[in-house]
Amino acid sequence: MAPPHCEIRFDDNPQGVYHGGQILSGSVELRLDKPKLVNDFRLVISGCAEVRWSERRTRDRKVTYTGKEDLLRAETKLIPESNSNTEIPAGIHVYNFSSPIPSHVPTSFEGEHGKIRYTVRAILERPWKFDQTCTAAFTVLKPLDLNQLIYTTKVSRKETLIKTFCCWPCTSNPLYIEVEIPVSGYVPGQKIPITVALNNTSSTTIVGIKSSLERKVTYISQYPREKSRVVGKCLASVWTTVTTDKSATYSQNLEIPSVAPTGKCSVLVIDYLLKVKVHCGGLHSNPKIKIPITIGTIPFALSPTTTAAGPNDNIGWSNDTVNAPSAPMLPPSPIDKEDLPPPSYEEAMHGTAINVNDDEPNAIGFQAFIPRYPVYNFDAARNN
Repeated sequence: MAPPHCEIRFDDNPQGVYHGGQILSGSVELRLDKPKLVNDFRLVISGCAEVRWSERRTRDRKVTYTGKEDLLRAETKLIPESNSNTEIPAGIHVYNFSSPIPSHVPTSFEGEHGKIRYTVRAILERPWKFDQTCTAAFTVLKPLDLNQLIYTTKVSRKETLIKTFCCWPCTSNPLYIEVEIPVSGYVPGQKIPITVALNNTSSTTIVGIKSSLERKVTYISQYPREKSRVVGKCLASVWTTVTTDKSATYSQNLEIPSVAPTGKCSVLVIDYLLKVKVHCGGLHSNPKIKIPITIGTIPFALSPTTTAAGPNDNIGWSNDTVNAPSAPMLPPSPIDKEDLPPPSYEEAMHGTAINVNDDEPNAIGFQAFIPRYPVYNFDAARNN
């Protein structure tokens, strides 16, 4: 006899991607080969941010730091409430559900020491037996419209660095480095146009330039005390070989992959930065410049050109207007023209399938989960 099987589906949204403020709706399908006696069959929709990590204090002692913020909780009965046990007959049973998602909740995220996760869990409460559960996760996106941040992100950023190399007892002439980007706000699928100007007056050989998108996640504990743990990760990079050891300007384009937008809650903060490292020959340390950037979910109405300009040029702007997301389940677009297609929703870069049953021994359905984020196709917009 086959065991019970349960599956959770989302209405007109097979990828399970929602914005805060929208209605989460779907169905629970329960398949039984024989009648089943239950105390209750209910549905719990929940969301929480959790962090957890351990640090060794002594050889024999570890301290575990934890933090949690509840974000969403809704519960509904799938069968009528009764004073006695209820028998669900054999067959296929479908139960519909619907619940609003709060507008202020943060974006879904799965990290090394914590997560922001939203789930729908169906719970079969059995008399004198362990509960059986079926859990499905869904992605929640908190919109981050770069057009609302134009005074801080729609301005060019330029950073300079002067590096000298020590050859004891002398110090070399300096290497001058200047890095410029046209804006500091981007969305997944967009390319960061990077201009790197080098003026090498030293005798040290310059090998190449590596620019990378770095994510910095700060996990914040509440117990046994407040403490932060920061984890950095390289998400994408581009390499350019330096062809001259003296003065030259180099252009790079670094594409933003599918990643969570910049955001935070009480126990978890997600930030991004552009790191440009100049690789030098010999045993010298490699100088680097870091520029904070913002990753949003809705792009600027005007997007920066992908051809980087020289250090003395005006970095231009294209005249193409672009749309905010207009895929199913998204809010109306504030922009009229439709040069930019709606985004696709792609699995998180470096994401691995997660069993959201949380090691539940009596699970009666497995649905793997990887968060999805909006990714825009700017090449398609330019070809229109």
